[in-house]
Amino acid sequence: MRAIELNVPDDVFRKLEDLASHEHQQVDAFASRKIEELVRAIEDFAQLEHRSQRGSMERFRAAMAKVPDKPPMPGDELPEGS
Repeated sequence: MRAIELNVPDDVFRKLEDLASHEHQQVDAFASRKIEELVRAIEDFAQLEHRSQRGSMERFRAAMAKVPDKPPMPGDELPEGS
């Protein structure tokens, strides 16, 4: 594992301390975990963007044409006014 020094504004650090304390963690452990989550989210988003380039409206419509035209199962209905 590598260490970095990170300078953040005082108000951001206070918020970070507060969030970390609510999860009973040290600030550095909390910040490290959140940075890791952010990196994974960015990677996941990039992968979704890449996959979206392979799609097309024509293929979407072809797939939707295979869906049976029948009412939704109980509990899956759209709310009134949607």
